[in-house]
Amino acid sequence: MTVIAPDRTDELLERMEELCANAVDPLEVTAALEADGINDEAARGYGHQDVFALAEDLYDRTPRRPPPLGASDSPWRAVPWRHLLRGVLFGMPGLCFVALQPVLVKTAAGVLLVLSLLLSWTVSQGTAYLGYVRLGLGNRAAAAWVLRYGLAAGVLVVVPVTVAAGTLLAAGTAAIALAAGLCAYLLSAMVAQVNGAEPRLLIALLPGSATVVVYFAHQGGVPASGGVPAVIWIAWLVTLAATIVLAIVCTSGAGRPKRPVGALRDIAAALPFAIFGLLTGGLLTFTLLCALAGRPVPPGPTTVAVLALSISMGVAEWILYAFRKRVHHLLRLHSDIASFTRAARTALATALARYLAALTGLVAVAAPIAGLSATAATLRMLAGFLGLGGAFFLALVLQACGRVRVVLGASACALLAEIASAVGAPAAEPATVQLAVAGALLLTLSIYAGTVLSRATSHR
Repeated sequence: MTVIAPDRTDELLERMEELCANAVDPLEVTAALEADGINDEAARGYGHQDVFALAEDLYDRTPRRPPPLGASDSPWRAVPWRHLLRGVLFGMPGLCFVALQPVLVKTAAGVLLVLSLLLSWTVSQGTAYLGYVRLGLGNRAAAAWVLRYGLAAGVLVVVPVTVAAGTLLAAGTAAIALAAGLCAYLLSAMVAQVNGAEPRLLIALLPGSATVVVYFAHQGGVPASGGVPAVIWIAWLVTLAATIVLAIVCTSGAGRPKRPVGALRDIAAALPFAIFGLLTGGLLTFTLLCALAGRPVPPGPTTVAVLALSISMGVAEWILYAFRKRVHHLLRLHSDIASFTRAARTALATALARYLAALTGLVAVAAPIAGLSATAATLRMLAGFLGLGGAFFLALVLQACGRVRVVLGASACALLAEIASAVGAPAAEPATVQLAVAGALLLTLSIYAGTVLSRATSHR
């Protein structure tokens, strides 16, 4: 028969009261007891079968008393002007597509443009990840080395592949030049943004974007047909050259990392982010590919939605920082798991609602400017892109919290579903398919994010 010693247990509780009051769970108390020399045999002297039972008893008998909040120790400090500027920078290259639209009249030219986007997004995402990791470790020289040689390798691989594909598709010299220039620009702009050079990148974009605005303002709108004026080609060539020079300047002082960047560990770490860039591009350009294939897709909504999505990414970053700062505060505010779970899910739902409201507002502003008619097909397509935007925002939050695999799996399934519908069910309307797939993806990621992001361990 076990002898229960209440006096000894009370004495132990008094001695360990502060630790028990601040403990996250009974396991933390168990570790403290074992460090104090109390094992299972000693725990039986306190009337408990083992040290785990003793720790649970002490934990349950002690009111939670978390430490007072610090003044301002959250690492998640948003810089609104920078996030909003990044959104503008994501959207400004869209003026290039508007200006050079006559180049893309051939189906092969449109396919080549999509291919160049997919390749560029894939390489950019992977390279940016490697650069951000080294910046996070405080090694700016190694980050500059990774970005500089990642840019060089990307250009030497992606641009020739794009040119070769354009030649095989007979897309035309102008379309090949546009696609190749786009690849070089996206890779160079990625380097500039990872280095925090957004204001200078804005200056580099001004020659091309300002020329387009002034030219079409003088023409009274975008011409329905005709060639591309030489002044627009020259202006965007100046922008491309300025962006490449900016990327080179940003990576000056590059120092070779101690461990080779091409190591399998680096490739394995960057691969999920590169794949996500590929999947994102595929989901965004599904309706464009359907239109190029002659499927019934209303003109205009894809351009408006992708432009709004691009600009909204700056707002998404801002909201992401606010969400992580809020959860950081909740970790210190709540002393029990159940209340933290409810508060974290509320914070996530609020962040998603704020992003969707911002994206809806951008679409609502852009649609009338583009002259879109409010047909049922157009509304379905725009709703599908809104669903994609919400899914991309949740993917961004999940990746920031180290949850990548389910994001990749869900996105891959969504893209495969769209491809299967296009190949196996030619009668299906692309706008309806995209709406259904985007809705399913948003629902899946919402359930997953609501589950894993309500755990304290996801935010450490």
